[in-house]
Amino acid sequence: MKKIGITGTIASGKTTVSILLRRRGMPVFNSDQYAKMCLHKGNARFDEIVKTFGEGILDETGDINNKKLAAIVFSNEEERQKLNAIVHPFVFEGMHKFFAQKEDLPFAFAEVPLLFECHLENEFDEIIVVTCQKETAIQRMMEDRNYTREEAEARYLSQIDPEKQIAAASIVIYNDESIQDLDRKVNQMIGKLRGRNGKKA
Repeated sequence: MKKIGITGTIASGKTTVSILLRRRGMPVFNSDQYAKMCLHKGNARFDEIVKTFGEGILDETGDINNKKLAAIVFSNEEERQKLNAIVHPFVFEGMHKFFAQKEDLPFAFAEVPLLFECHLENEFDEIIVVTCQKETAIQRMMEDRNYTREEAEARYLSQIDPEKQIAAASIVIYNDESIQDLDRKVNQMIGKLRGRNGKKA
């Protein structure tokens, strides 16, 4: 079974690629969604996060408010590293279990936005980088996430250099056009993977 990582530029359409893969019956682990399990009472990492960042991050239900937590860690590298040290081992354990359950399949995918930042290159047999032009990403963040241009610019500049991601990729998907164009490129990507694997998924 080939383990394939999906990563890339912010607002490039990584999650859309994952959705298109699932529609084709491909298994995809979503690291961001798995990490959000830590925000809820009863999760093994919940108490440690609250102890580290204080009860001010809680919402009215007693769960962790993701926006309050993000406001603390996004602009403070030391605080972000503290959060990563708590959450990342939980996510990596979940990803390893996911892959172990798919051993009988030709491929299994994991969407990991911080794949390069976390130095996970050796975890995967192939790395798919989804990318787009800077202005495309800025516009998507403003339209889909209600960011101001300044907020969108800051998020874009906070990521690893997109050119470095592209250089380290097995396959690059450029997503600046329509969903139909992206769907076609996902078909091409699967074709390449099947060709390399020597069998059909």
